[in-house]
Amino acid sequence: MICNMGGAWHVDKIELYTKQVITEESSVYYLKYILLIHSGEQGRSYGIAIEQTDAAGNLEREQMIGLCENREDTEQFLFRLAEGTAFPVELTALCDDFIFEREWKREQMSEQTAS
Repeated sequence: MICNMGGAWHVDKIELYTKQVITEESSVYYLKYILLIHSGEQGRSYGIAIEQTDAAGNLEREQMIGLCENREDTEQFLFRLAEGTAFPVELTALCDDFIFEREWKREQMSEQTAS
């Protein structure tokens, strides 16, 4: 848990998926796909993190806090990332695609209800 000094918010981390990846060059990486739950006075929002560790223990980590207000949608997205073996370096672009996809679906639903 990460807390600010005033205690007004915190972030819980839940590791949902782990996997080992062996590249064509025989490099071994361990990937963790983590759900981030940001709780505060404004309610909850959900984010994700991907951690990559190599055989020597070097860690690379990327995260996106506040990605979504719906836990189920965030967990489904995290599952897709794990299934596709997403690496930390790809996280920002994949989150951009996720946000665009969600906005596009909302617009389509708004247009259908307006018709």
